Amino acid sequence: MEFIGLFFNYVLVIVYESAISLVIVLLLLFIFRIKDSNIRILFFFLPLIKPFFIIIEKIDFNKEYFKYRPGIMGFRIPSPGTIFGQLKPIEKDIINYSDINHIIIYAILISIIIILIIRWTSLYIFYRHLAYDEKVYRTDLPEIYEIIDNFILKVRLKCPNVSLTHKNILSPFIIGIKQNTLVLPPVLIENISFSEKETLIQHELSHAKRKDNLIGWVALILKDLLFFNPFAYITYLIIKTEQEKACDKLLLEFSGKPSKEIATNILNLILKIKNLKNPNRLHYAYINKGYNFAPMQMLSNIIINIRVNLLISTKIEKIHMKRIIKILMIFLFIILLLVQVVFVIRINNIFIFLR
Repeated sequence: MEFIGLFFNYVLVIVYESAISLVIVLLLLFIFRIKDSNIRILFFFLPLIKPFFIIIEKIDFNKEYFKYRPGIMGFRIPSPGTIFGQLKPIEKDIINYSDINHIIIYAILISIIIILIIRWTSLYIFYRHLAYDEKVYRTDLPEIYEIIDNFILKVRLKCPNVSLTHKNILSPFIIGIKQNTLVLPPVLIENISFSEKETLIQHELSHAKRKDNLIGWVALILKDLLFFNPFAYITYLIIKTEQEKACDKLLLEFSGKPSKEIATNILNLILKIKNLKNPNRLHYAYINKGYNFAPMQMLSNIIINIRVNLLISTKIEKIHMKRIIKILMIFLFIILLLVQVVFVIRINNIFIFLR
């Protein structure tokens, strides 16, 4: 019964909360036509944050009220008393050592926490090592540093370190929060044009300007903590996609290149990276149909198409939202963070309190 209660009171409720939050966010973004990337990413954090209100909240509702009703829907705001009441000092007898179910549940939870800590530490060490794989200076790569200097002057960003990686990694990326390091694969740099290098490096510097590393780590940790929740993975993918689109807009604003040239460079870079990973495979939709009908490849193509079309259609004057509207959107985010869509189901003598 302990495992059934855990499933109905927490696992199922958390999945429900994420699903409802994601649907509401998608509807609101569509209805209000929100284009500001920062506001969009903020709203997409709702399905990752709200489930933790469920975890720390004490379940307390009057079952007698629902005794003769098959179910009920409504809205609810968690009261501070039920939320923060769970943060009181832990009682000594909270674990019933005579109950094997309690012991198993706590053993599983502790094991999951240890595994996640190991995962996060390993990722940090891995990226940290890449940052020092082969550090290069201005005399080593003057062309790269020239591109960096021109862009960071426009966006007011501190000059990052540059490192080359000779591992099997073909996509460049930015590491670090206070002091950024731009990690570049030499095999890619050697096979692209100067214009493509500009777009590639400026795009990565845009991630640094936007502090996407910090946002990405927060989203990753929340997603990992909700590892059993499929909507957490969907939300994480959407946040990463929104970050890419946000950097494209920053490129459009500060690179001085027209949108079509940026879009062409991005498509060429994606194709060249794929060809370098699989030199014997042609990455064109009209040639290799069998490969492109694979589910993940189809999803990737859809995301790329949306990203490119959005970049081409974006107007510089509409990239940023007006301050008053942004404040209203933040206020709406706070409301959505607190309000719960309640759905109570009664199956025989079991009450499922979805919220």
